[in-house]
Amino acid sequence: MNVGPIAIAIAVGVILLGLAWLVNAGRPPRSRGEVPPNLSPFRTDDELETTKLNTTLKAALFSSAFLAVGIPLYFLTEANRLEGFTDKFSEEAIERGHETFLESTDENPHGFGCIACHGAEGVGGVARYTEQRTGVETQWRAPSLNDIFYRYTQPEVRFWIVNGRANTPMPAWGVTAGGPLNDQQVDDLLAYLGSIQLTQAEALAQVEGLVAAEAGRQQLADTAVGEAITRQQAVIAEIESAPERLTIIKPLVAELKTRLATAPNGYDGDRDRLSDEDEEVLGRVLEQAAEQVAVRETDRNPLTAHSFDVAKPFTTNDAEGEPLADLEQAEEVLGLLESLQLAVQIATDKNQILRTAAETSLSHLQEIQAQRRYAVDAESVAEQSFDGDIEKATRALGLFGAFCARCHTAGYSAGPMFTLEPGSGSLGPSLRDGRAQVQFPTAEAHYQFVLKGSDSAAGYGINGIGRGWMPGFGTVLSEEDLRLIVEFERGL
Repeated sequence: MNVGPIAIAIAVGVILLGLAWLVNAGRPPRSRGEVPPNLSPFRTDDELETTKLNTTLKAALFSSAFLAVGIPLYFLTEANRLEGFTDKFSEEAIERGHETFLESTDENPHGFGCIACHGAEGVGGVARYTEQRTGVETQWRAPSLNDIFYRYTQPEVRFWIVNGRANTPMPAWGVTAGGPLNDQQVDDLLAYLGSIQLTQAEALAQVEGLVAAEAGRQQLADTAVGEAITRQQAVIAEIESAPERLTIIKPLVAELKTRLATAPNGYDGDRDRLSDEDEEVLGRVLEQAAEQVAVRETDRNPLTAHSFDVAKPFTTNDAEGEPLADLEQAEEVLGLLESLQLAVQIATDKNQILRTAAETSLSHLQEIQAQRRYAVDAESVAEQSFDGDIEKATRALGLFGAFCARCHTAGYSAGPMFTLEPGSGSLGPSLRDGRAQVQFPTAEAHYQFVLKGSDSAAGYGINGIGRGWMPGFGTVLSEEDLRLIVEFERGL
């Protein structure tokens, strides 16, 4: 406990009481005869200069002594008090920032869902995204945030939060850029991100895993493209079958509506306000809808989460794991089927337009598969940049993919099937055709730039002007790895 503020409070109280006593002590006692003050005799000089003066001096001495001790104590404890308030404010800011980072729920109405793309504790994740060249939905790789301050300064991270990144799933979050977060909320979010940063040793330990992951990404690129083509063919089949599926789902929805409007229709063995016959019909409707209407088998198909049992009034749990009454479940199933019917109706009405767009996307994917611009030949890179050393070339490719490709390779974050040649340019400039050597005449200047990154409005290389968008990698990569990246980029 800080005694300084307590001491000051006591001292002030004593002074006020003393002043009140002095004022009151100067007044002579009044008799019931109400003698006027100017006619009443006052204390004698002897009394004033002895008893009264000594009492006043003693009170002044004790008050001065108390202040002499209390003020230094207050001074000595003030720094700790301020530090405590600072720590408390920081903790509260981190807590508020964590709430912003999480999804919005009844328990956390302040969430904005950063976790959905960037993962728990900011470890990185994926976001749904429609690739612009092909119109194909893919999983965009959202970066990790638990090491972001090893690459960017706080003002630079603030810039990305406020303004987002165009042509990516990252929207503008700052109110000045049209987003929902005010300055205080952005500050809180930055405080939370700062609290989850890895130690530098942990950040360095990640490098080998990231490089290995890039090697695996290259090995599975052809498979990923083939799977994308298969999924797109399924989309086309779903669109083509929409008119037929509409004829199936319409009577199912109509039958279900009629039954729920008149339920229970017959004997209700489990007393859940749905007759045994109703539940049998519901089971049949679910089976038909799942098999014939929702043709694509996906883990997101909500129809497969429902079932009915004539012997159980609570057959299925809701999204939070709580038992869901069969009647409520039936109404939920009806809502799902009505939504599905609407989607199939739209696909039927716009069948030709949707099919043409889907077929165009499939054609783009097949062209990507034929050209294989995403493929990288380590042997060619070794001959071009590393005097035939395949081991160095392979590691350089992994390092570039893990730390540079997100900004300097077109389509990289959208997945292997959309990735163009390394260094083809995206958020950052293209590095191909010797452009790195034009910007940086010497390898040492190039290395220093990759080591430290760019500063806003600061010059670099030949006529380069920094925007603060290029991070520095000196805190997360060794000098050897940084020089491998530089050699690779100078050979593109």
